[in-house]
Amino acid sequence: MDTRTHTPVQAPSAPKEDLRDADARLKQIIASLPASIIYNPIMTIFAAVPFVVGADSFGHVSLLSIVLAIGVQLATSAATRVIYLANRDKVPDPHRTLRELLAQQIFYSAGCGLMGWFFWCDGNAVNNIYVALLMVCVVWAGAFTRAAHRQIMTVGTATVSIVFMARFAIAPGTVAHVCTFLAPLWLGYILLMGATARKRVDEMLAVRFANEDLTDALRVARDDALRKRFEAEAANASKTIFLANMSHELRTPLNAILGFSDIIAEQSFGPAIDRYREYARDIHNSGAHLLSLINDLLDVAKIEAGKMEIDPQPLDPLPLLESVRRLMCSRAIAKGQTLDFRPADTLPPLVADPRAFKQIVLNLVTNAVKYTPNGGHIVVACSAADGGFVVTVEDNGPGIRREKLTKIFKPFSQVDNRYDSNGGGTGLGLALVQGLAQLHGGLASIESEVDVGTKVTVYFPLVAQTMAPVARAAR
Repeated sequence: MDTRTHTPVQAPSAPKEDLRDADARLKQIIASLPASIIYNPIMTIFAAVPFVVGADSFGHVSLLSIVLAIGVQLATSAATRVIYLANRDKVPDPHRTLRELLAQQIFYSAGCGLMGWFFWCDGNAVNNIYVALLMVCVVWAGAFTRAAHRQIMTVGTATVSIVFMARFAIAPGTVAHVCTFLAPLWLGYILLMGATARKRVDEMLAVRFANEDLTDALRVARDDALRKRFEAEAANASKTIFLANMSHELRTPLNAILGFSDIIAEQSFGPAIDRYREYARDIHNSGAHLLSLINDLLDVAKIEAGKMEIDPQPLDPLPLLESVRRLMCSRAIAKGQTLDFRPADTLPPLVADPRAFKQIVLNLVTNAVKYTPNGGHIVVACSAADGGFVVTVEDNGPGIRREKLTKIFKPFSQVDNRYDSNGGGTGLGLALVQGLAQLHGGLASIESEVDVGTKVTVYFPLVAQTMAPVARAAR
């Protein structure tokens, strides 16, 4: 039974830091869009005022040109608003959002640059200088509001500058020629200042990411501390339950040993009475029970310490299964239960430690008999499955709730419905089963449904893959 899972190979993805940085920069650009949406049409109206109230000085710009300039800004604001609304809450796809913002920036910057064409008057020095100042303001505003993202800032600045400088280049007059010469210098200076602003953005993002990482680390540490606290509390509760169960399990046979031995020693019923033989048998059974408890404790401790040694060897499981059946048959009959052993007709060769294999089956059958109600049915089966040897013990007992199954193989665990304190025991049986199975390279698993029953399956590989030093058991 191969418990390994195979994860499909995935294409390498961008590092987490790159994605976080890109997402943060895009969000800053998106956060700056409302200012462009609202203020650009308003500022275009204000920019056109000198041409209305001071046409003699600023030049005669037609009403149509003014309306077209404002209309272009309204169109760019509308397109910008669509992109903003689509990304204001979350950036669904950074690559697609970047493409949309680049297209928006080209459209928006070209619209701003067209103001130079709509407001330009050839031969009017005041008008030409005023339009050049508009260019500086527009480029400066674009560079600083888009400084968070180098690519978007560069595309926007280059677009608006090209449109403005194209107007300067084709216009006659000394002022136009001077503007054409100075425009690249202005552009370079603005880009330099924009790079300085971007550096501040980089520093801000570095601090932000450091704070986020620290917050995440603190959250993980807190969750880890809470988890360990809950585990410690659960371990403490398990220890308390274990000590309570152990005190009962040890006290009962010890009281029997002391009581019956006192009766025999004092010859309370007179000399040479046959009842003493029965009491001696009870003393022996109580001592055997104590030895079994101590052996279980020692075995679990050895397994957890990695010092449990097993001796895997080829063996016939049928005699061991028959031995378990003889041991448990009388207990099952006493409760009116049916104990049915069903080995497959053909069994694969099993390589396992004989004592460990018998202990596994005995623990499972003991649990099934102990917790299955009177008149219940228990089936023990073994067969070849999943390329190995499988032993299953199934009963129609009360079953176990699903949320309790995760801790069923932990030492000292007893859960509701089936493995509760009413059944007695120390909670070591299934933990020992899992530990012994894993020493063989196998695994124990459990399936259960309330009011239906429980099925425990133990898988052994056909060739023992021991997970501990292999040596012949001392006991």
